[in-house]
Amino acid sequence: MDKIFLVLCSCVWLVSCRSQQHQEENIAFHYQGDTLCISEHSALAEKIQLLAVELQPYSAEFHTVGTVRAVAGKLAEIAPPFDGRVVQSLVRLGQRVDAGTPVFELSSAEFYEASKNYFQTLQAKKMTEVNLKRQQDLVQHGVGVQKELEEAETTCEFARREYENAAAGLTMFAVRPDELVMGQPLSVVSPIVGEVVQSHIVLGQYVRSDSEPLAVVAELDRVWVAAQVKEKYIGMVRPDDRARIATDTEAAAGREVDGRVYHIGELLDEETRSVQVLIECDNKDRTLKPGMFAAVHFTGTPKEAIVIPSSALLQTESGTYVFVEVGRNRYLKRFVKAATAGQGESVVSEGLQAGEVIVSGGGIYLTGN
Repeated sequence: MDKIFLVLCSCVWLVSCRSQQHQEENIAFHYQGDTLCISEHSALAEKIQLLAVELQPYSAEFHTVGTVRAVAGKLAEIAPPFDGRVVQSLVRLGQRVDAGTPVFELSSAEFYEASKNYFQTLQAKKMTEVNLKRQQDLVQHGVGVQKELEEAETTCEFARREYENAAAGLTMFAVRPDELVMGQPLSVVSPIVGEVVQSHIVLGQYVRSDSEPLAVVAELDRVWVAAQVKEKYIGMVRPDDRARIATDTEAAAGREVDGRVYHIGELLDEETRSVQVLIECDNKDRTLKPGMFAAVHFTGTPKEAIVIPSSALLQTESGTYVFVEVGRNRYLKRFVKAATAGQGESVVSEGLQAGEVIVSGGGIYLTGN
């Protein structure tokens, strides 16, 4: 009986020891503050992968959408400046024109009155100048009256200003007053060099000064793509950065148009949380048409950055973190600021230094999940 009791006690003791040893082996790691320590006998050390982080060339990339526009100052909507009737069309669709090229002629009572006013003020100016010269001669020879000379000077100055105002009013409509003939129709001209891309000119049509443009002239050898860049990406875009543009038509054909960042807007749209970025593109082949929607692929200027596998990043409610090696089987939990870099990689902007060693794979085993 005593022998049986001793055997039973020995068995209980062995089971207890083995259970305790197994329990100790199951405690794979523990924390000392923010430092995770892997147990000496744990198999976790074989499951994790380490990586020494280094600076390497990196170009930020992201996608957004945009709309094709004509470059500012390279598109002109030509509308009638006065009410009147179209008496002649001087251009056709697709025609190249220079600045000052006549587009259409307009017979207008308002323009007739403006012309009449110009010639009246011109005649008045000439008459007052003659009178002023006569009064100056009289005073110079001692037979004139100073008061009459002063009145002549005032009258002449007033007439000169009236003439200048009338001439300026005509110049606003690209009319050269010195070539004006009384009764001639108004020749409406293109203010820019370009191509006639729209024409709604109808001979004999009566138009009003507030009507829609009768013609549109545009220079489309270069165009802008107005891209909407979300707030989180604004810091990745710099002037002269490269961008690739693809419309639905070009994307289907596997083609893209190269462009460069021309201007980055200063105002954030509160509704879309985005900033407008203008990309200038060569468009000599007329691939891009104003009004088109386009996909925009931004590629930033290459710079030195820390790029790590996305598998090294772990998440908590407090943010994104990595495990940094601080000793044998010891890893510090450190929060970082990172953004997706594509192809399973992320770029770290804050929280890591070149030369540090991180857990690049298997970190999920250290979370206790």
